Amino acid sequence: MHDKRGIAIIKQQRRQLLTNLDLFYPTPVNLDCLYRTVINIDPTYEKVLFRKDIHYFKDKGYIEFVDDKLGGMDSFDKKVVKLTAVGKEVAEGTQNNPALEI
Repeated sequence: MHDKRGIAIIKQQRRQLLTNLDLFYPTPVNLDCLYRTVINIDPTYEKVLFRKDIHYFKDKGYIEFVDDKLGGMDSFDKKVVKLTAVGKEVAEGTQNNPALEI
């Protein structure tokens, strides 16, 4: 179980990830490029957490794997994602997600 500080960090990292996805919108982005962009802001953001957050966003419908429509990439880092309309609303704060509120 996470302590309050840990939960705040997770939310902050997820928010930062969504903000970066929003900067690329509507252009899809390669996950390796996205991760490098985010760790320039927060070098403590671990790759294992990044992977979990990407899957969380996909499960919530905030992103889609664009390359899946073409047969998918063979590795996670090469996958290409983009924000969905719902993801854009959450990134802009026009729709709430308590799991992202700090």
